[in-house]
Amino acid sequence: MPTIADAILQEGIEKGIEKGIEKGIEKGIEKGIEKGIEEGIEREKLEAARKMARMGMSAADIRKITGLPLEQIESIRKRS
Repeated sequence: MPTIADAILQEGIEKGIEKGIEKGIEKGIEKGIEKGIEEGIEREKLEAARKMARMGMSAADIRKITGLPLEQIESIRKRS
């Protein structure tokens, strides 16, 4: 059964893909689309991590869900 965190991450990834495709289309080349998708996914992972941190989730759990490094998550937690 999907958790709230899974839903947040999935929503973020979907938004990231959409943003990436939009950015890639603007550049008009396949490489731009791939890079845009990667950047969009990364941004949305960060946003999902911020939301999870505000929900009080542990850094370890956020890492398991997003794949972000613990150092980056701790930095996000300090700013949230």
